[in-house]
Amino acid sequence: MKTLEEHNQDRRPMHDMANERSRNGIECPDCKHELMDSNPMVTLTSYPPQKNVHCECGYSGYRIA
Repeated sequence: MKTLEEHNQDRRPMHDMANERSRNGIECPDCKHELMDSNPMVTLTSYPPQKNVHCECGYSGYRIA
């Protein structure tokens, strides 16, 4: 059986990779470049659920998840 520490070490790379900022195919309203999800693993519990987005030009906002 694995220890808790071993389990967490095995799972960490998967979560780190999934949490990298990722482009989402949505056009920035300011500069027309592609927006990125700021924290892909985080969904805000608003209604409707939303995700933080940002752009290299400095724009930031929310998209519906």
